[in-house]
Amino acid sequence: MAEGEHTVITKIPRERLNQIAGRRLASLALPVRLAADRETLEGELLFSMRVAHPATGQPLLRARFAVEGHDRLRFLEPPLSALPPVPFYDCERSSALEQRVGEALAARVALLTAQAARLRALRLDVTADPERLAARAVVKTPTHAFELLGGEEGIRVARVAPVGGRPFEIPPGFPPLRIEDHGSASDLEFHLARMVPELEEAARPGATPAARPAAAGAGPLEATPPPRNALTVGQVARAFGEACVLSPGAPVEVVQEYQFGGTHYRFAAVREVGTLFKGRLIGPAGEVWSDKFDLAHFPGTAQVVAAALGAAPEEASPVPGAPLAPAGGDPVPQHLLPHAGEVWAMKVVVESRGPDEVRYVGTDIDGRPYGAARVLKRADFEAVFTRAGTGWQLLLIVDQVQGDQVLYRQLDAQRQPLGAPRRMATAVLAANFVPEAAAY
Repeated sequence: MAEGEHTVITKIPRERLNQIAGRRLASLALPVRLAADRETLEGELLFSMRVAHPATGQPLLRARFAVEGHDRLRFLEPPLSALPPVPFYDCERSSALEQRVGEALAARVALLTAQAARLRALRLDVTADPERLAARAVVKTPTHAFELLGGEEGIRVARVAPVGGRPFEIPPGFPPLRIEDHGSASDLEFHLARMVPELEEAARPGATPAARPAAAGAGPLEATPPPRNALTVGQVARAFGEACVLSPGAPVEVVQEYQFGGTHYRFAAVREVGTLFKGRLIGPAGEVWSDKFDLAHFPGTAQVVAAALGAAPEEASPVPGAPLAPAGGDPVPQHLLPHAGEVWAMKVVVESRGPDEVRYVGTDIDGRPYGAARVLKRADFEAVFTRAGTGWQLLLIVDQVQGDQVLYRQLDAQRQPLGAPRRMATAVLAANFVPEAAAY
């Protein structure tokens, strides 16, 4: 990019994500509109196939949704509001999306059935909450009653009622229970009684998760060995072979524990659908990090935990020099990733062109101006932008893609490369450019 152009957007704008999502949903015959906040896209899915309410068995006819990011639907009304966001971008027809919703609902029911079985194994009385799609049980001790809820994040303490005192709610970010560690109801009761001070602290207004430890002097990030009787992923792969597949409707949760700076952390990843997982890193005071990821772009548990805690990469990565995944933030959508040899274009509209400066504004994927105007010296502008019909554009060719960076060269008016290759973050490219084939 030319010197002086220092207002480059480093995050894909919400408007562009909405346009990407809106176009895709329109191809599925699902019209959307802006919600009251003027930012969120909303719409309604009309079911043409049978998707039944898990509690009543009655067919669901319609479901209101909001768009998350550019490729997921979050349903706004029960029972589907209990589901994690459902990916839609790779669906070719609305019937495929309906089927995916049905599979997600079946997976949630299977998860709750398994959680209810765990609780009943401790001789607890378990009921189902049909609206929240949660398994519910109450554990009573001489001093407290603990409401346990099973859901997407595991089985957690949702509410505590002291005998003779005022009940208090536990925020969802508080670490879930490890029911498998308790062999009897009395063991679980004793564990919950010891947790009361932590639960009271978590419920205190204004309570926040503990700060991340500083990497300097904190020591290495160490993976905690699994319990002696635990079933590991390695054991499953050795027994059945790596070519075996998991049932698409079966719940999957992967857990790994770590020690860092004298503090215990737990990484958990729950499958939402297909190869899409939601990962969480939980410390003593609650959630430290959470994000969704696809297995195809997941660099490894140790790398992600290291990035979230600020540990040095070489202390955590089993492969020296392996890249770290960002802790949170919006990854570049798969279909916006560049490829070597592609030409990308930044199309702009010139608002004013004086003898010394040019004022211009970027355009969206439909060619409409959006965002704040930028100003460049006229010589700098004309050195990098070329005429394109009634507007202007900057062209570049991608030489290499290296992780989250691209090596590129600018093209002149004759589409010849200018100068030596330069480096740019992939997120910056996707936020400011589009593939030339999609720019017209």
